[in-house]
Formats: sequence, C-alpha cells, structure tokens
Amino acid sequence: MLDAIAGGGVEVSVVADGARALLGIGLQHPTALLISARLPVVDGVTVVRTVRSVPGHDDVPILLAVGPDDRPAAAAGLDAGASACVGKPYRVPEVLAMVGVIGTARPGAHQPRPAGDDVLRGGLVLLDRAAHEVRFDGAIVSVPPREFRLLALLLEQAGRVVPRETLLREVWGSAQTETNTIAVHVRRLRRRLGEAAGEPTIIESIRGVGYRFRAAPDLT
Repeated sequence: MLDAIAGGGVEVSVVADGARALLGIGLQHPTALLISARLPVVDGVTVVRTVRSVPGHDDVPILLAVGPDDRPAAAAGLDAGASACVGKPYRVPEVLAMVGVIGTARPGAHQPRPAGDDVLRGGLVLLDRAAHEVRFDGAIVSVPPREFRLLALLLEQAGRVVPRETLLREVWGSAQTETNTIAVHVRRLRRRLGEAAGEPTIIESIRGVGYRFRAAPDLT
C-alpha cells in the first residue's frame, strides 16, 4: 500500500498509535487519512471524531480500516465522521481511488456536464455546482464535499431510484465499500436539510435497492 501511494508522487507519513496520529495531523495538515480502527493509546474512532471536531477538517477524506471483527467500530467510525470504511487486507486500487490518488476517469464515471447543468433543483433544495453551494428554502446549507456529490447525484435523478452500487462507485470510487456507508451519509444529509425525526423525508430509502430524491417533496 505504501509503495503504491508513494509511487504516485504522494508524500506519506506513517505513525504507530492514535496519539501520534493526532499530533501529526495537527502539524502536517494531511490531505487524506487512512486510520486503522484498532490503534493503541487512542483508538481509530476517537481519532476520527477528534479530527472532525476541528473547524476546517470537514472535507478531509478519512478512511477507517476495519478487519472482519470490527463491524461495531465501522458503524461507530462512520457516525464519528469517517468518509468510508475499507476492509483489511487492503485492496490497493480501492483505497487509492477513495483518497483521490488516481486521477484518471473510472469506467462508467460521469463525464463533465454542460454549464446549463450546474444548477440542480428539487423542491426546496437548490444545488449550484459552480459555486459549490447548497440552499434549502433560500438559506445556505453547509454540506461537505462527499455529501455534496451524493446530493448532486440524487438530484440529477430526482424521482428515480439510484442503486446503492451506483452511489458507491460514483461518490466513493468503489462499489465494495461498507454497505452502511451510504446510510450514514444520507442520515447526515437529511439533518443538514432540516429534517427532524418522524418528518416526511425528501431522500427516500428503497430497501434492498438504493435511494431516491423525491421530485416534489411533501414538507407539509
């Protein structure tokens, strides 16, 4: 893994425990993080939560590495703010794609869109790609890059079900990501758009298939 990342011209820093990780993150301001769920001194989930609590770290890709016995840690890590979970042993292309090391287009990836498609609307939601801005009922909503791409993809297909595999491939770079990754990000996105528990949702979960942005959400 280290050879593959460094071979792409990326500077890599490795630390052995969570405390040193937090210190290194504060000093070096890395552009991506790969954190093992099982770390001595400070565990991986706590590292993720601590990083996300620092202003300006919303858009740093954080991959939480989990083994076969780490499913509780995977769920906790996603709730703490991890961008995605990756399994051990690592699949090198999967990890590289997720942290953005591979810059070439993936097969089936969306191609650049005309300028007229920069603004997407769905009910009270407006997404402006050029300004990287989301508004809900006219008010600006702070949305991190990963959730921004997720919302854009759902808005493009408003009224249609977008399969989980498509969302994982287009937003996370791999359809092999932990299956609860999307659910956690959709839950965060719903909260950002002002949904409270029990309210009608504007992003529907279609069990066993995927997610759908309601073309005309009922917010009454």
